[in-house]
Amino acid sequence: MTRIDRIDCRPAPRSVPRRTAALLLAGVLLLSAVPATAQTYETAEELIDAVAARPEPETLQATMEMVLTNPSGRTLTREMRTWARGDDMRVMKFTAPADIAGSGFLMIDDGAAQETLVYLPALDRVRRVAGGQRGESFFGSDFSYEDVEGIDPGDYAHELVEARDGPLYVVEATPKPDAESSYDRLVLEVPQDTLIPQRVTYYVDDEAIKVLTVSDVQEVGGYLLGLARRMETLDDGSFTMIRQRDLTLDEDLPDEVFSERFLRR
Repeated sequence: MTRIDRIDCRPAPRSVPRRTAALLLAGVLLLSAVPATAQTYETAEELIDAVAARPEPETLQATMEMVLTNPSGRTLTREMRTWARGDDMRVMKFTAPADIAGSGFLMIDDGAAQETLVYLPALDRVRRVAGGQRGESFFGSDFSYEDVEGIDPGDYAHELVEARDGPLYVVEATPKPDAESSYDRLVLEVPQDTLIPQRVTYYVDDEAIKVLTVSDVQEVGGYLLGLARRMETLDDGSFTMIRQRDLTLDEDLPDEVFSERFLRR
């Protein structure tokens, strides 16, 4: 199942005339030219199926820069490497600065169960992130472990709330009873011409608590990839920006990469 936060897809089929100017999305560069003028998807199910069906690389390797900005405006910059195979295997290892270098994150989902591990070199131990801990901050950032793991559309019921000019679809996603989620609902804004959710608002007790904005959408290796993600915590105004660079796609990654041994290395 394709996770929504994997922001790579091809444009939807174009069956209507296109505008001559690219649609301006907040902070998003669209390299796929011009948006459709007519609504293609009539239901949330049709739209989410299209999002889930978009092509994505079998594997990805990248360098990621993480910039944390606190409520007073002070920033902290970190760097890490990431390796991913599909949506179900992911490793992230911090490389700088020195006080966090070597720390890492591993997620493996075999379809029956998901395991999330965190390695802390200062303690020389690996700890498992249990279901109730998935809402905790990911290494002090505005992202939680759940956010980093990604949104599995199969865990949510979807309702199409609105189709705006563009078209841009507004979809409400509510966790199913058996889903383990820290959120009561999500509101996604999905432009038709990329099928990349460009904005996700997270709610708890009917209050918006965080907003994710996806930007810098580029074509890399035949895929559309969103290379920047900004997560803002609304009550205090802190935010975290993650940018990807130096991408390698569809290169074979051995099973050893997705192991506790590699996480500790």
